[in-house]
Amino acid sequence: MKSTRNLLFLLLSIAFVVGLIVSCDWRSSEQLRLEKLAQSRKCDTLVMQVIRQKPEKALLFIDSLVTLETPSTERIAYYRALAYNGLGQKQKVEECCRQALDGNRLQLEDSVVFYAVNDLLVSTLIYRGDVEGALVTAQRGLEVSKVDRSEQGRYWTAVLMHSLGYCKMRLGKINEAENYFSQAYITLKQLVANDSKFSNVQTYARVSYNILDAYSSTGQYDKAKAWIESVEDAVSKLVASPECTDDMKLSYKGGLCIQKALALFGIGDRMEADASFQEALQMDYDQTDLGVLECAAYLEKTERWSELKTLIPRIDSLSKVWGDPSSLQHWEQYLENEK
Repeated sequence: MKSTRNLLFLLLSIAFVVGLIVSCDWRSSEQLRLEKLAQSRKCDTLVMQVIRQKPEKALLFIDSLVTLETPSTERIAYYRALAYNGLGQKQKVEECCRQALDGNRLQLEDSVVFYAVNDLLVSTLIYRGDVEGALVTAQRGLEVSKVDRSEQGRYWTAVLMHSLGYCKMRLGKINEAENYFSQAYITLKQLVANDSKFSNVQTYARVSYNILDAYSSTGQYDKAKAWIESVEDAVSKLVASPECTDDMKLSYKGGLCIQKALALFGIGDRMEADASFQEALQMDYDQTDLGVLECAAYLEKTERWSELKTLIPRIDSLSKVWGDPSSLQHWEQYLENEK
């Protein structure tokens, strides 16, 4: 009996020591992972700064990171996607996003970047007219974010829900879309109320604006008009932030003017619609790349063919650079109505 107890004590002691060693190894491995993650996020900040300040040199800088152990190949693909997005090269953005999402390595490395890549790919696919592909991408991202109980999980769930809603709206599934929109908007409004950091406020404005665009672009002008006040509130919070750049202010304020113009014209209030359109022009919103396309959309909607014709060279130039499915021929078919 005594020898049995001694043997049992010895086995328990060995188990304890082995467990302690394994625990120490695990902590070392986890510490290493956290250190690499911290290094990667520092690199994220530096890359974002280069993309903002020196966009023409961003790709060269990103290529120089390949020889380093950190960041990962998947993260570098995401950096390239961001750089190409800044240059308006949407096809390249899609290719790089898909490289970043190949396998599940990025998801395991950093869920925040994984969500961001999904979000960028969804936006790119919608822009390129692949709404079905965008829907599948948003669903895959949402499957991961919904089980993420962190604050970031909640934030990205709202973002991906809004993307899913946008796709559903474009596919004619109105009730499903509005359910996703409602959940996304309420969540982001609460996040801003609890923490008004710039990233929350910017996303709140972006999601609110995109919901308005979803209604307007699908011809639901009454609902679009009803949504304008919510978007104005979100955009006013954004432009009041010291971190909001002049370009971002112009993008949101000018874009909101065009969305209001489209909604008001759609419900028959042409005078107010034209006033809102003129407000966008007074801001020189039509001198921006996105602005010229949105202004063209309003001119097309209102059949102002002679004014639209003056924008065609710029639109066609952008089409070639961005890989836009729209082309010179696309707009020329509308100008036939002028004759």
